[in-house]
Amino acid sequence: MGYSDETSASEARGLQRERRDLEVQRCAAAEDVCGRQVACIFALTTALALMGLDWTPLTTKATRRRLRPEYLQVVVGPSDFKPEDRIAGKRHGKIYGRFSVTYFKSGIPLKTIEVAPGVTCTSCASTWLMFAQWLDLEELVKLGDAMMRRYTLHEMMTIQDFVDFLDWVDEYARRNHRYAPRGIMKCRKALPLMAQGTDSVAETMLRLILIRYGLPIPRVNYQLVLRDGSLVFLDLAYPEAKIDIEYDGRHHRYQWARDAQRTMKIRAEGWEYFQVTYEMLSDDEQMFMVVTLVARCLKERTGKDYLLPQPLTLEQAADQRRAVWHG
Repeated sequence: MGYSDETSASEARGLQRERRDLEVQRCAAAEDVCGRQVACIFALTTALALMGLDWTPLTTKATRRRLRPEYLQVVVGPSDFKPEDRIAGKRHGKIYGRFSVTYFKSGIPLKTIEVAPGVTCTSCASTWLMFAQWLDLEELVKLGDAMMRRYTLHEMMTIQDFVDFLDWVDEYARRNHRYAPRGIMKCRKALPLMAQGTDSVAETMLRLILIRYGLPIPRVNYQLVLRDGSLVFLDLAYPEAKIDIEYDGRHHRYQWARDAQRTMKIRAEGWEYFQVTYEMLSDDEQMFMVVTLVARCLKERTGKDYLLPQPLTLEQAADQRRAVWHG
């Protein structure tokens, strides 16, 4: 379940703000001992921390050593690239004082934001594109969703912002007779699968599972006005069929009673309610059962049978969505 009230949302933002502030301090200290002629532009995992995102791709924690959070990732644009940066970029980490820094080169001008006085990082869209060459499609969708949360510490992003940025990159490459950056085609494939306004990566995972089994893309954080006039946000909803699918994370005990009352009110409006837990998300058999029940309810309420006998790959689902986009 997403944030059920402003208190839990505020708590989550507080934790994100603490992590962001620590990273700002680390980057500011690294700038003091860097020794470069131009200011550092932090990128990739470092940029995610500086922008206060609540999720970091799994790749950064596993196989890609240079992307791990213990390193500060710095990107150098085409006008500032120097021979020593090329050498440093091949090392695991160049040491400045107590900081390990890894360098990356960008063949296109950098879109940046100043997150604090003297601390600059790549923008959300630039960071997303830079990650694309290392992430699989699912992680790229998760990262895009994380940049479009309902509650963010950075400027709110939309799907159109990502579309406009990719169009700008393609146009820059065309005008300057260059190849587009690696990963840009994967980014375009990810776009139709992404959604604005999610609350957690678990909600993204749940939505992608539904799509892979052929179900329509559900509405994210759909606003439902109850008969008493109160407003609730439904994690994933099919409004035309009055179906609500909620992710139930590990809430504190005091929230359980309030959530139970909320569920009863939603059902009283004629909505069918499905609950998915953290454990169910990682169990293929349980998730197939959930998808089957949701598909059956959709068929009963709309007359349409969406369920596929076998799930599509995410790439196949993306191709179908792109066809709808361009149709």
